Amino acid sequence: MQFRDFKHVTPLQLRFSDLDRLGHVNNVIYLTYFELGRINYFNAVYKEKINWDKEGFILAHTEIDYLVPILLTDEIFCFSKVIKIGTKSITIANSIVKKQNEQLIECANGKVVLVAMDYTLNKSIELPVKWIDAMKKFEA
Repeated sequence: MQFRDFKHVTPLQLRFSDLDRLGHVNNVIYLTYFELGRINYFNAVYKEKINWDKEGFILAHTEIDYLVPILLTDEIFCFSKVIKIGTKSITIANSIVKKQNEQLIECANGKVVLVAMDYTLNKSIELPVKWIDAMKKFEA
């Protein structure tokens, strides 16, 4: 799967505090970039369809492959795509990309598994049909 196939992209602001002693983005920061990407993805896909105070997702699993370092002066983006819809969970693929000499270079990619939750009952729930329909419509 190539990031160029993803419909959703989020420009990311690189902060000086994202860097480690070697001058590149610290590996733990990539999870924050994935999170920013999926928040913007949900805002684009669901709009007003979810009451995030009552229900939403919790993070169950993450995996990341680091490919190319990101430096302070790089212009970066997070590409996001739902790649699997289960009964109670979804899998989102992310790709962190930097623009260099008018080319896009993939710096890292990964996947996260999110479980649908009812926060008031503190338990997992089946994915509501309206969420599934919104994802499928967006990704079609």
